[in-house]
Amino acid sequence: MTALELMERLGGEILNNKVRAIIDGEIVILARLNDQDWVFTDKGQELANLHSNLAVDEASATTKTRKTKQAQVESVETQPEQEPQAAAEQPAAE
Repeated sequence: MTALELMERLGGEILNNKVRAIIDGEIVILARLNDQDWVFTDKGQELANLHSNLAVDEASATTKTRKTKQAQVESVETQPEQEPQAAAEQPAAE
């Protein structure tokens, strides 16, 4: 996870060449701009590791949900269709 992805995930912002976010009512500097690269602070690296793991968990949960839904759709499609019997039982109108 990059500093900008972490900023987006936490609802942070860039200000004075720093990526920051408000966490538990406190402003936390996540990364600083060093030449052209964003370098995590210690706290920023901890949060990036935590949120990377959470993102992986969310992605795997989404994949499991998709597989479950796909299996449900396949099981519905494999059931034989029933022909309407009500129309066949009614006598022809004269």
